[in-house]
Amino acid sequence: MLALIIDVGIFLNLFFTGIVFFKEPFEFYISYIPIIILLPIFILKFKFHPANLYILIPLLIVGIFNIIVQNNTFANFLKIFVNIAVSLIFYQYVIQYYEFDIKRIFKIYMKWAFVVCLMGLFQLASFIVGFKLGYDWSITLFMNKWQYFEGGLGLRINSSFSEPSYFGAAMGPALFVSIYSLIKNYTEFITKKQALVIIISVLLSFSSVAFIGLFFIILLLSLNFGAIRYFLIAIPIIFILFFIGYNNAPEFNSRINGLNELFVEGILDNRDHVGEAKFARRKRIQNFLLKVHGSSFVLYNNYHVTKKNLQENPLFGTGLGSHEFAFKKYNLNAEIGNIYNFNTGDANSMFLRTVSEAGILGGIFLILFVFKYFISRDLSGGEIDNYWVISNALLVIIFLQFVRQGNYTFNGFFLYGWMYYYNKQNYLKAKI
Repeated sequence: MLALIIDVGIFLNLFFTGIVFFKEPFEFYISYIPIIILLPIFILKFKFHPANLYILIPLLIVGIFNIIVQNNTFANFLKIFVNIAVSLIFYQYVIQYYEFDIKRIFKIYMKWAFVVCLMGLFQLASFIVGFKLGYDWSITLFMNKWQYFEGGLGLRINSSFSEPSYFGAAMGPALFVSIYSLIKNYTEFITKKQALVIIISVLLSFSSVAFIGLFFIILLLSLNFGAIRYFLIAIPIIFILFFIGYNNAPEFNSRINGLNELFVEGILDNRDHVGEAKFARRKRIQNFLLKVHGSSFVLYNNYHVTKKNLQENPLFGTGLGSHEFAFKKYNLNAEIGNIYNFNTGDANSMFLRTVSEAGILGGIFLILFVFKYFISRDLSGGEIDNYWVISNALLVIIFLQFVRQGNYTFNGFFLYGWMYYYNKQNYLKAKI
């Protein structure tokens, strides 16, 4: 029973984002309570991992320097640094608690994912039949950081997560395993029926993040099987799925349209509107943004801020927590009347935020981490097969975090990072 309680405490932060006790100076989720309880116990029980310092000390030095040169404030830096330090250290202890058995940890993750997806299908069914207590969990479970989102088949599944996009990202590893299970009859972590539940639930979130994850999974599978025929099959499948999503999911459609206009056609550039008055330009852009999802502009705006901040501070960035100040200096909101003043602190993307706050070296660290600890499919099969499946599944959520989630530690992200790292270590030992 005690082991089950600890499992719940550890994994609650990965799957439950619906309740916050306070929002200032940071959002304190109910799932942080088990971390506060378990961390002192783990500190006394397990060895401190020196590799934590290789990450924390450079961040501390760069952070202090940028406070001195007034690129950041001490309070803002400390808030993010402590958050990262606690998560980094706690989840390394979690790996030790499970005796470095990544397969065991991943099995627990898959069980949680299946339950959360079942809850999501119950949520949608309740909406369809009009059972409000079954789908509006802000009433049923008193979740003050949670709301339901209409759309899709009437309601977009978000289950125990505050938004469908968070649900879509967190289910990324489970979606990879589910798709692979159906294609190759792989039942190590999940049954085929459970795989169908997960796939259907994730797709019914109608989340653009989930669709991006799906496209990425198809590419990963085709890369791992390494034959030209798989690429030839994967490419049309991706286009077909993209076409279906684009034409049937308004959220996805509006985001794609927005990204195309902003990044490709350059609606914010003056090159096609030479001599345009400032008022007319603002009106034109506002009219466009009203037709598409605001997150497209938010992502572009943070890309613009990151680019400008990187030009000024290329090597080390401006320190943890400083993107908020770079945003105030470089953001484009003033040009359109501040109608989309969101994600000012987290850049809407972990990769963008890391580059902004830790510079080119921070971006290189993320890229090297992904490639150094990635495991491609091994033809040996057997138990070795599990390592590449876990590695690729974890890479899905890492990729989605880099692309569409700017909070460094949200949903227990550091646990996925440590699993990715130790899974490679275990694989190398198994190969000897």
